[in-house]
Amino acid sequence: MQSFPNVEDKSSEQGFQFVFRCQICGASYESQFVASQVAREKAVFNDIQRFGTMVTNEANLVGAFGGQALHTPEWTKEHDSALGKATTEAMTHFHQCPKCRKYVCDNDWRADVSLCSVDATAAQQAAAAKAPTPPAICPVCGKPSGGGKFCNNCGAPLGPVKCQACGTENPPGAKFCSGCGAKL
Repeated sequence: MQSFPNVEDKSSEQGFQFVFRCQICGASYESQFVASQVAREKAVFNDIQRFGTMVTNEANLVGAFGGQALHTPEWTKEHDSALGKATTEAMTHFHQCPKCRKYVCDNDWRADVSLCSVDATAAQQAAAAKAPTPPAICPVCGKPSGGGKFCNNCGAPLGPVKCQACGTENPPGAKFCSGCGAKL
């Protein structure tokens, strides 16, 4: 059985119920309440005890089997079984991220990359940073420039062009100054 780390146990002597939460946004899934069979049996014996004082032997028998069910070995075994079933049921509403191991709801799950939304975003940013930059294209001849100060194909300057009239730097390939309109 998988261990779900973000679970609230709402169990009582009467039965078992669990709330499972997304480890990113806190969205929850609540399992159905399952009545405790041990508690029911204890309640029956306790009811008999109230009426069993008329016959001494029955009262002693009830005293041995009645009382509280909570945290008895039988109740604990029943609790653990109910938790296992509830966890299996909850796993249909959550996904475990293979990278960070968190359990997340459908809203925080990126099925396209099979990661939680936090790790998916980080993976996309890392991939974008590693992506090769496309080759620079010369604005004059339209061919890959080689990445230097001048085009490898036509020799045109690739850096900003400084206007002779006003000194404004203009983008490579500009024909007129963006500062004064003079021909470059």
